[in-house]
Amino acid sequence: MNLPPSNCLSMNLCLVGRGVLTPPSATRTPRDLGGALRTARPTSAGLGFPRAVSGSWPGRPRRAVTILELLIAVSLISFIVLALYKMFDQTQEQMRKAVREVDKFESGRSAAELLRRDLSQLVAAYSPLGSAAVNFFTGTNWATTAFGMTNNGTNIHMNTLDDVYFLAFDAEATPTNWLAMRYWVADSTAPVSNVTAGLGTLYRWTTSGNRFSPTYQTINYAASNPQRVAENVVHFRVVGTTNGFAVPPGGFLTNADVPTHVTVELGYVDAKTASRARSFGPVDMVSFLSTNVDSVHLFRMHIPIRNSQQ
Repeated sequence: MNLPPSNCLSMNLCLVGRGVLTPPSATRTPRDLGGALRTARPTSAGLGFPRAVSGSWPGRPRRAVTILELLIAVSLISFIVLALYKMFDQTQEQMRKAVREVDKFESGRSAAELLRRDLSQLVAAYSPLGSAAVNFFTGTNWATTAFGMTNNGTNIHMNTLDDVYFLAFDAEATPTNWLAMRYWVADSTAPVSNVTAGLGTLYRWTTSGNRFSPTYQTINYAASNPQRVAENVVHFRVVGTTNGFAVPPGGFLTNADVPTHVTVELGYVDAKTASRARSFGPVDMVSFLSTNVDSVHLFRMHIPIRNSQQ
């Protein structure tokens, strides 16, 4: 056994000097030493299982979410919520619009069906009283104000608010089978008041009695609890045709004369448009309604009339 020289302070230093051992500081840098610390796999309790070690530098705090990242995340979530809300609101608006359209058409169909049923029962009374007992009368209610519909400054339709009266026979009516009926357009709040700015309500009045009675035409029908048929009416036109000629406005048929058929036109606007129109004054109200052609729904029908004595 060779002993270390006397000038060697320790066995390790002598071995280093003879090339047997290499000092760590001579071949490894501090970075290498850090890597050795991270990659070392010491065993646990001598059983040979590696210990779990942290992948971060010892003593270095873990990285957290910054305020900027949090603000960006909140902004993105808010944008998504806003887009979903807008989509939901548009869907709800389309549903409400569809419901309004259905309500408008149902109201128009109901009024048209009632007019068709009543006018189809029109018959001649064969009254000897002549003009004192009218079978059919139609005329424009000159006390009310109708207006023309325009599109881009061009007049495309002139509204009319007519008043129609006729005698009808209903086999199921009681106490008598003869009915006097009248349809007219008046103010939406009072059937005895005239229409304001061409927007009103269609009313129906009926009574039963003797077919020869001349009092039907003098009854104050507007004050006799009339029935509301259609709301927000802007156009009501009734034309009776006999022998190929239209009964002129203000004309009437008596005795055995009745129209061969009657043409009815009913135009109205939806409740939303009518409510907005009523928020204006009369002049602006007419201007608003006359330019909203797309808001007017028009029903037109031809009703054949039987001509026979009962």
